[in-house]
Amino acid sequence: MWGFAGGHLEFGETLEECAQREALEEMGVAVTGLRFLCISNVIAYNRHYVDVEFAGNIGDQEPFIAEKKAFSESGWFALDDLPQPLFRPAEIALNSLRTGQQYFPAG
Repeated sequence: MWGFAGGHLEFGETLEECAQREALEEMGVAVTGLRFLCISNVIAYNRHYVDVEFAGNIGDQEPFIAEKKAFSESGWFALDDLPQPLFRPAEIALNSLRTGQQYFPAG
C-alpha cells in the first residue's frame, strides 16, 4: 500500500511539528513552508483515523527510507500515474490537492 510519511502526535506537539518530525524520521527530509491541505474522518483497515494533511517544500533534498519499518519502497510519481493501492488518507489528501476541498467526513 502506498502512502506518505506520517504518524501520531507526541504529547504537546503541534500538528505542524508532527508533520515535520515524521517526514524527517521516516524519509530523511526537512520540510518547510507547510500549508494545511485537509482533515478527514477515515474509517478503514479496522481502525478509525482523524487525519490531518499538510503539503510542504523539501527543496532539492532527496527523500530516502530512513525508517525501514515504515516503508519498503519509495519513489516519485506523476499525479495522473500513481501506484496502487493508495492508503486511504493519502488518497484523500491527493483529492484535496486537486480540488481544494478541506474536509472529508466519514463515508
